[in-house]
Amino acid sequence: MKIDISDLEMLSTQLKNELVYFKNKSIFLTGGTGFFGKWLLESFSYLNTHYDLNIHVTVLSRSPERFGVNFPHLYTHEKFSFVTGDIRSFDYLHKCFDLIIHAATDASVELNRKNPELMYSTIMNGAKRICEFAKKVKCKRILYTSSGAAYGPQPSDIDRLSESYTENLNFNSSDAYASAKLKSEKYFTDNAHCDVVITRCFAFSGPYLPLDGAYAFGNFIGDALEGRNITIKGDGSAIRSYLYAADLVVWLLKALALGKDKSIYNVGSPDSVTTLDLARKISSDGVHVNVLNLSSDKGNKYVPCTIKSQNDLGVQVYTSLDDAIKKTLNFHRFLQAT
Repeated sequence: MKIDISDLEMLSTQLKNELVYFKNKSIFLTGGTGFFGKWLLESFSYLNTHYDLNIHVTVLSRSPERFGVNFPHLYTHEKFSFVTGDIRSFDYLHKCFDLIIHAATDASVELNRKNPELMYSTIMNGAKRICEFAKKVKCKRILYTSSGAAYGPQPSDIDRLSESYTENLNFNSSDAYASAKLKSEKYFTDNAHCDVVITRCFAFSGPYLPLDGAYAFGNFIGDALEGRNITIKGDGSAIRSYLYAADLVVWLLKALALGKDKSIYNVGSPDSVTTLDLARKISSDGVHVNVLNLSSDKGNKYVPCTIKSQNDLGVQVYTSLDDAIKKTLNFHRFLQAT
């Protein structure tokens, strides 16, 4: 279960000026077994092999052994090591790390609904633990992957949310995930004893994205692969954008290498699409799109402005949505055939 070599070649080409920054670095990675983490590990593995970067990665996971069963090529990599622990209370390691990538805490809709207190504490206590840990291990720089949800609901009259948008940042929300992401950002900027760069991540596409979770892109792909009709409960007018996973890695690693201390950068595609148009792009022969119209999605937007990221980090969208769909379908079709 490996991603396409062309994606790794692309991201290494786009990172050519930053590769020297990562040479011989020791990195502590949280969330290393999730969607972001798998792509980062695949990328570090490729860069080590083809550019002799000697990047060492220590991955915090609640269940490293289970990850090892499913992804042995990453689990057994000679430059990767895994430690067992919870982000809120993991044991300190008696070694130093140059960099920390804190990518733990998925946006679990079910957890956010059923146990918001646990969602909130996981994010906030995890941030506190990482700040304490960074000081002890003499970390020089932290990359914190926050979320576009920290902006609060996107107003219908704003096409794209920019980092300068502050109108809803004090939103009174029952969304534990969104409010904790916003507060944890401030905790990092106020308490980190080293440089910290924050990325507000939006929606993504590509291999390793769950096909049965809270992500429309993954759910639609799963339906198409199984020959099921794609069902949209609303009216299909909700607006989203999807950055491909290989592009995501470029943006994250450029932010880590080039981002300004205590700065926030949007990470996502500025190219919007309605959920209905997305479903139509993913549907294939024999797969139809059913729009139930059970609710109105009018004004429902989640799209970033990426001008700051483009200017400061030199990033762009490298993979079109159409290509992202093809690559994701091909990845899963290959898995089904093997």
